Amino acid sequence: MLILNTKLQIQEALEKSWSHKDNIGFIPTMGYLHEGHLTLVRESKIKDELVVVSIFVNPAQFNQNDDYTNYPKSIEKDIEMLKSEGVDILYIPEMEDFYPNSVPNIKMQLPGMMDHLCGATRPGHFDGVLLVLSKFFHIIKPNNCYMGLKDFQQFKIVKRFAEILNFPIDIIGIETVREVDGLAMSSRNARLSIKEREAANLIQRSLKLGEKLINEGERDLLSLKEIISDVIKSSSLLKIDYLEIVDPDTLVPITSMQNQILIATAVFVGSVRLIDNILIDMGKG
Repeated sequence: MLILNTKLQIQEALEKSWSHKDNIGFIPTMGYLHEGHLTLVRESKIKDELVVVSIFVNPAQFNQNDDYTNYPKSIEKDIEMLKSEGVDILYIPEMEDFYPNSVPNIKMQLPGMMDHLCGATRPGHFDGVLLVLSKFFHIIKPNNCYMGLKDFQQFKIVKRFAEILNFPIDIIGIETVREVDGLAMSSRNARLSIKEREAANLIQRSLKLGEKLINEGERDLLSLKEIISDVIKSSSLLKIDYLEIVDPDTLVPITSMQNQILIATAVFVGSVRLIDNILIDMGKG
């Protein structure tokens, strides 16, 4: 596995693959890798001739400095995990090379899709995500980019962004990987205390309850949100950042039931913010 740190290094390493028109798969990460990331790598190994993973804690997408500085890191462990999975290139950008004139202050907006959920409670976050991915896409020129559906809004925004700007890249969403007890895998889980970790289980349990109620005939969305909210609030360690029921294509909140819905939430578990969602398709089954 090549470990590269500059734009020039990775472009030189990819030149042959570009000329041979090899399929290049790309998995952008911020490190502290877990099984969810490795699932993306394995999917790329199936579909692509060359697999590129990046590890870069991107300051542009953090709207709280303490979240950025406290983001967990385990670079040596990450390297060993990626080597064992057969990754071809690991790109760990040097900050000065990636953002040579400091992090640019730039607005990258998709009105509607970025107005709700994390877009509402983390202003500037998706501007930073689109900025860093734009740079990665230009540098690496991948054919496929793999993203976990735990970050459903991010996946949808990046997919639409790539379509609008004609990036010749397929943005591929992969189902959320969960712990045995159902908690969505996240690098931030490592920051939870034992009691917080136990309380965090209520997040997925509340979403599954919502799905169960819908399958049993519940159609009042306000009542549904109230029930899900009450489950989460049953622990004093949890505080809801947002809880919304949205159209999974537009990401805009809905007021009446439709064939496909997304229930999405962000919850503070102590000081750690976790997100999760459940996609419910009324046309299945």
